[in-house]
Amino acid sequence: MPAIKLTFGSTSQFEELGCALSYIVDDHYSESELFALLTAFQPRSVYQVPQSEAEHTTSDPAQVPEATPSGAKKVLTIGMATYDDYDGVYFTVQAIRMYHPEITNKTEILVIDNQPDGPAARELKNLDKIVANYRYFPFGSRNSTAVRDLVFRQANADFVLCLDSHVMLMPGTLQRLIDYFEANPDCNDLLQGPMVAENLNSLHTHFEPVWTKGMYGFWGNDERAEAPDGPPFEIPMQGLGLFACRKDAWVGFNPRFRGFGGEEGYLHEKFRQRGGRALCLPFLRWLHRFARPGGVPYPINWHDRMFNYMVGIRELGLDPNPMREHFREHLGEDSSSEILKVIDQEIHSPFYYFDAIYCLSRGLKNSSWRTMVRRFQAMGIAASVRHFRMFACEGNAHLRTAMSHRAILQEAMQQGLENVLIFADDALFLNETMERLSQSINELKQREWNLFFLGGQPRNTPSPSAVGCSYLSKPTELGSIHSVAYSKRAFEKIASDLPDSQEAMTTWLSRQQGYENYLMKIDGKFIATPSVTTTALLLDHEDERYRSRFTLGEKIN
Repeated sequence: MPAIKLTFGSTSQFEELGCALSYIVDDHYSESELFALLTAFQPRSVYQVPQSEAEHTTSDPAQVPEATPSGAKKVLTIGMATYDDYDGVYFTVQAIRMYHPEITNKTEILVIDNQPDGPAARELKNLDKIVANYRYFPFGSRNSTAVRDLVFRQANADFVLCLDSHVMLMPGTLQRLIDYFEANPDCNDLLQGPMVAENLNSLHTHFEPVWTKGMYGFWGNDERAEAPDGPPFEIPMQGLGLFACRKDAWVGFNPRFRGFGGEEGYLHEKFRQRGGRALCLPFLRWLHRFARPGGVPYPINWHDRMFNYMVGIRELGLDPNPMREHFREHLGEDSSSEILKVIDQEIHSPFYYFDAIYCLSRGLKNSSWRTMVRRFQAMGIAASVRHFRMFACEGNAHLRTAMSHRAILQEAMQQGLENVLIFADDALFLNETMERLSQSINELKQREWNLFFLGGQPRNTPSPSAVGCSYLSKPTELGSIHSVAYSKRAFEKIASDLPDSQEAMTTWLSRQQGYENYLMKIDGKFIATPSVTTTALLLDHEDERYRSRFTLGEKIN
């Protein structure tokens, strides 16, 4: 019989509970029927596939505090990512200042705010006025525990320690960590330490690499950590409430990770595959706050966690069957199969080639954005698309597009992405998009490229086929920039060429005769053949063979 877990916000919700449970149990619902029943009670159940990553992750630029400028380079960056957890950040930061004053001048404290338009953002930013060497960095285009990647990429030090925003350290540990790094300046290892239990007596030195309760790993204790002065020793894996490495040795999280979970074990194996080790330093002891009386402020669901596990397993070349079997046992055959089917479709989609997918719109409540979500759902990629609120340049679409693209490319560089795909919120998709795009991307993978357009070439200006290609052409004119991918090779040039103010950008666009014209001057550009995207304004200019087939995800009257 499947178990039922209930979460309550107040005791008043217990009323009539016994009657309801008796009804459910006595009627002997099948597992699939029970799943369908419970899913209906909440807009986002633990089994439900997220509609879009951007559904709960967008930031209004007008409401986001500015990043704190970097100061002088330090020996160690102490960084944390947070989502609406001001209290956690405050006490972690102040505990560092109070109990580790000897390291203040050698360190910076970096806070990545993953809800920079949320209620805690302004006060998190204001800490830079009272805390020496404190740096605030807003990042809201996706919500994930994997945004901790930015702690390492934004660090202004040779060595980096990443903490959860509700972790405290035993006195003396930070200085000893600095001493360890300075004694091992070429260290390529992932460094962790024992988590101190809340009773302050027992330790948890590592995770045992076993699937249990919907998670990879459970707490274990190695006696070698009992003496704080004991030598480092290798561990299979550990919880990621605290981890450190040399900045240049950082291996990175997969940029496709989303939501909560799936990084433990993945990160440790990635270090090992790159020639490093996962080490426990017995002195590096930390205390983690687990209780959340007010509830977790961000969404957690099985789909995100299972997706992250599959992404990591695929990246590392590991066997996915143990994970699949565990979730079949943990969630049941029907529930797990439904989720895994959706995940497999997404991972084998041609869109999976792109490190990140953004869609520009005027806001989440805008009708054009809701229409785009429906189109993304039809292609099975809605959970991976990041919403990006366009710059407010009323009456000047070219300026709005250029400013928005520049901002996304800067963000892509900050994340260390290899490529990024950007949609406008008026893109229409060919019915055969998945098949046709797969053919184009298979050819694109064999070439060095800077720009890849999924559509936008008017039919009356034919483009020559790329050498050796059947599904890629060389664009000669652009009627629209509604779907374009940029490679890492193009990020730096374009982001540096485009001015950062609207006034300067207006002058620059006039001189360039438009953003489309500027892009046409860049080498290494390709366009999908046939086009898999268009817009309503371009539809009459599409090839007659495909003109009526740009209906993927459209409502049928």
